[in-house]
Amino acid sequence: MPGTVFRGVHALLAVVRDLLHRPGWSARSPHGVRGDRPVPLICLVRGDTPNAVLHELENHLDGAAGYRIPYAFVDAGTASDQVAARWEDSARDQPLLPLLDELRHRLMADRFGGRRLSRFRRYRLTDWLTGQRVPPGESRNEREDIRTMLRRWHAWERAAGPDLGLPEAVAGQSALAKIAMALVVAWHRPLRFWLWSNGCGKEPRWLMRQPFTVPGHSTNFTGFAERLTVGRRTEENLEQIKKLLVHSFLQDLRVAYGSGTVRLRRWRRTAYVLVLLENITEDNGGWELLRLINDVRNESTEHDPMLVVATAARQPDWLAASGPPKPVSRAQNELQTWYDDLPARRQALRGDARFLCLELPAGNEPDRQPSDADESAWYAAGTLRSPAIPVPARRSFLAAVLVLVLGAAAVVGGPWLWTRVAEGCLPSPRAAVAAERIAPRPGEREGECVGVSDSRAQVFGRDDTLRKAQLAIFEMNRTADDLHDEKPDRPIVSIVYFSEFTGPENEVGTADSISEELTGLLAQQRRRNVRSDSSPPLLRIVVANGGYEMNQARHVVDEYLTPLVRDDQTVMGVVGMGRTVTQTESAIGALGDLGVPVIATSLTGRGLADRSPVYFQLVAGNEAQAGLVVDYAENPKRITAYSPENFAGDGYLTSLNEHLKSRGVEEFRTWTGKRADTVEPRCGGDKIAFFAGRETDFEGFLGKVLSACKADNRPQIIGDDAVTRFIARRARADNSDYAGVALSYVSLGGLVVSRNRDCYSSDADAQPLCSIMRSLRDPGNGVGTAWREFGDAVVAKSMPWIGERVGIAYDGAGMFLSAVEENKRRPREEPSGRAPNRAAIAQELRELPCPQRADGPKGERCFEGESGKLDFSTNRSGEARPISILAVANLKQTTEPPRCVFVRPADYRC
Repeated sequence: MPGTVFRGVHALLAVVRDLLHRPGWSARSPHGVRGDRPVPLICLVRGDTPNAVLHELENHLDGAAGYRIPYAFVDAGTASDQVAARWEDSARDQPLLPLLDELRHRLMADRFGGRRLSRFRRYRLTDWLTGQRVPPGESRNEREDIRTMLRRWHAWERAAGPDLGLPEAVAGQSALAKIAMALVVAWHRPLRFWLWSNGCGKEPRWLMRQPFTVPGHSTNFTGFAERLTVGRRTEENLEQIKKLLVHSFLQDLRVAYGSGTVRLRRWRRTAYVLVLLENITEDNGGWELLRLINDVRNESTEHDPMLVVATAARQPDWLAASGPPKPVSRAQNELQTWYDDLPARRQALRGDARFLCLELPAGNEPDRQPSDADESAWYAAGTLRSPAIPVPARRSFLAAVLVLVLGAAAVVGGPWLWTRVAEGCLPSPRAAVAAERIAPRPGEREGECVGVSDSRAQVFGRDDTLRKAQLAIFEMNRTADDLHDEKPDRPIVSIVYFSEFTGPENEVGTADSISEELTGLLAQQRRRNVRSDSSPPLLRIVVANGGYEMNQARHVVDEYLTPLVRDDQTVMGVVGMGRTVTQTESAIGALGDLGVPVIATSLTGRGLADRSPVYFQLVAGNEAQAGLVVDYAENPKRITAYSPENFAGDGYLTSLNEHLKSRGVEEFRTWTGKRADTVEPRCGGDKIAFFAGRETDFEGFLGKVLSACKADNRPQIIGDDAVTRFIARRARADNSDYAGVALSYVSLGGLVVSRNRDCYSSDADAQPLCSIMRSLRDPGNGVGTAWREFGDAVVAKSMPWIGERVGIAYDGAGMFLSAVEENKRRPREEPSGRAPNRAAIAQELRELPCPQRADGPKGERCFEGESGKLDFSTNRSGEARPISILAVANLKQTTEPPRCVFVRPADYRC
């Protein structure tokens, strides 16, 4: 290009290329500066001879491939007209510094790929304020108008944000959700503006801390903003406001470049911004802008990532102190001199501290002729572009690292996460939700999830009905919380239901029987968690999984129930406890040491009450069970007891077999391991085959008896109370071998079944529990979705009677609530809405005497449960509780209710 080759062009390009290169964070420059370095304002004085060197630089920058350098080329002579045309239709005044606004406009152009400078928030806010006129106030608060303007600017800045006002967002939600959403919609913008304008916003916070225009003279950002507007600007120093505009512009560049930080953007921007200003004069504001940049750099003491190269016809007089411009051919030497003198000059705040003035040659004198290096300078320069981004800062490298990290996490943590996702055992932030995965035992593929939960954040087990029962309970927990919020004087009573929710995948478990007990607790919640004019307690259930066969019971008490009862004073006690094994007995003792009452629903082992002074048993023990079977047989020699060969650690089987022997049973037959189908049954129609084992072995035993003994020579089969879990299994209807097979079994809650044999099929007045259970079938009962889904599951599979475990669990929870109510009735000076101490509740359970006769002494309190009258005043082991033998005529017909054939004590009737 003609006119672009001159003496010194090689030196000029070398200086520009060197200054554009941004040093690394840890690299020390030759001038002793680590990281970002100061750069001069290069002024090329050309005289009256035109020179197209800046146009040539622009062409080389435009033609660059790869990493382009962000730059702006502005002709200062026409910039004001371009800015005026751009703001012509705007209601605001023209920018105070048109040339600076034009630079901002050019740098924001989408021409530099990933290096585009898309945000000038501080400059835009400052420039917007300097173009506004605040109208006279119409309210008592004269600041309201500037606040309104700032609020409008703030909302406009974030207009692309999510619209929280969509009515569809709350369609179908609860009334509480709609109210919450309405509050968010009504207040999110005012609250966000208040936070932004009171120091939480980046722009206001920075503006109030920078040095120009003395922001400390204003009490807050609103007042400072008003000082910048057109109407108040006459009271301010105009030079200071212009410096604030320049400082805001440079600060936005610093932020975009990550100056002074170790952010990733610091490493990705490897070249400074280049500003090319053509034809600057005093009249068009070019020299003023450079002078302002000089002063801001001196007074702010901050480096900024902008290199300015300007051309002018002559050097202004106020730069005369620095001497005449030096030949451009000496550019490299002059740059070194500039660096050497800069510390002293900026310390003195000199008006020429940042200027490096060079003279472009004009004329054809021999000493001004281009050298060989100058002739090839543009060719040697090639296309100007940014240095390559360091490999660690490249997106491809980061993506590769992310893939490697995720891959390593998948290899190392993937099995951990996958197993917990598959088994539904993930951590939860909720206080009453804590779970732990127990590794699978030898020979098993999957582990199990144990712990505690009071919400759907953790649901134990695989069985669909069991999970739906838990979800319904958790839904009723939320109802209790809502009712407590409405009426805080209604205390919340929390009860832990502790049982075995998990088991091996291919082994018959206890899901149906556990679901029955959960149903009883849910029915008690349905009865209690309703609105009331008085203040009866509300019921909340926390489920606790002790693992398969309660093998983790003590671990769950130590790790999960102990912190729960310590931190949650509403927990009154524990219901359930699963089965009588060593771990359960240890857990009872540990809970007793904590002073936590335990009401066992199905434990029948020996000496359990001795393990804890606050242990209460709802059912008769194994001594009563052995006596019941012997009394029913009339002759113990008719009985053959069948049990596993080894039941060490199983307190239930140990005590049951010992009591059978003490009552005269002599014939015992055993099997090894889990092979109950290997036992040799004793056939004969006058014989009784009493199964004294666990429910997991019963189907094998039953199948062996059916195959070994002909129908006309089969013994009468009686199962121990563990067989109630088998009776609760609806899947037995799918086994054709059970067609016409009769079975008797020991029932610890036979009164529940007798009272509710025709619950679902009869229209007669029902018992209280039956009335609640019927509501499962009513879609308009006012309960939540989880309750209805559980109701559908139960109704679809239900037997026409209510299982004994439903009533026993219902009574267990009811006793706790009755004890709380009795405690509340005691005279107090200041009634409280808090739940009582659990130690007091344990004593209240003892003081609920229940008369054995309907015409018992007047004034005595009595807890009349679905499973009979309950009295812990003299005995906590359930010795006086009724126990019966129930008979099922056809095992395959699950709709036929069991009938009572024998009961003890004698004052109870079938």
